[in-house]
Amino acid sequence: MDLNRINKELRASIESIPYSLELDENIFLNAPEVIQKERIEFSKANPVKRPDYIKVKDIFIPSSVDGEEIRLHIYQPEKFNRNKTLIYFHGGGYVFGLPEQVDSQMFEIADGLQATIVSVDYRLTPQHKFPIPVLDGFDTLKWVIDNGGPQLGIDPENLTISGASAGGHLAAAVTQMAADQNIDNIKHQFLLYPVIHNGLNTPSMQEFTDSPLWSRKYAEIAWQHFLGKENRNKSITYSDLTHYRNFSALPQTTIVACELDPLRDEGIEFSQLLYQAGVATELWVVPGAVHVFDLFDCPLTNEYKKFMMSKLFK
Repeated sequence: MDLNRINKELRASIESIPYSLELDENIFLNAPEVIQKERIEFSKANPVKRPDYIKVKDIFIPSSVDGEEIRLHIYQPEKFNRNKTLIYFHGGGYVFGLPEQVDSQMFEIADGLQATIVSVDYRLTPQHKFPIPVLDGFDTLKWVIDNGGPQLGIDPENLTISGASAGGHLAAAVTQMAADQNIDNIKHQFLLYPVIHNGLNTPSMQEFTDSPLWSRKYAEIAWQHFLGKENRNKSITYSDLTHYRNFSALPQTTIVACELDPLRDEGIEFSQLLYQAGVATELWVVPGAVHVFDLFDCPLTNEYKKFMMSKLFK
């Protein structure tokens, strides 16, 4: 793609990083455990300083599928608002990543909004294919509803759910699953450049085959790991989020997409389905932004953060 289309300050910030931010496609496809290990080691080697007034702890809950432990990484300021609770899913193509990779953003949200954050360390593919990551998220939702009051002091009737990229997909999938089971505790879903479906056929997905930080090829590999080769092209409920029958039951939604992201048109498509179903929905397509733009220090990121902080808890 033409890199001159990227917001000037954002591009300068990206180019200032002293190491490569790109994935090795061969390793991503054939040895994803290598990337998983690298990301864990990077987070351990580069910890974000925790503010003294924000408590961080891990709670482990059993999976309803196989009893394996799901780690919930919880952030809670000393003076928290019991009506502001966020269930959050990190990005990483379903294949890599962990809650700690966005510690700095979580500290900002917890501090600025006096919010409790339950960040889900969902199990990763290809070791744990669909629907395991989604079910880990749904188990988390049920735990927060049943235990959030006595264990965290929050109001479980008033939840926001959010995620970035693949994490945005998981957040929206959990929201759909909750609606199907008549669970209405989620009052708002905030989806940041979310993955929506595995069609790989939108104009933006066809245009941005070589875009920085996320590309069509990366998306192909991620879906193959997530669904397996046998299901790679199937439209499955809670995997393909457009393959759904009850959009009108979904809560208020905010979607942030990036102009220069292969995922752009999936977010736009999802917002249209919600509009048509009568769901209160706000869509912002950020001009000049690429995937994960918000991880880079620049005026565009500052603008996004102000927007996000004003919208998370409506």
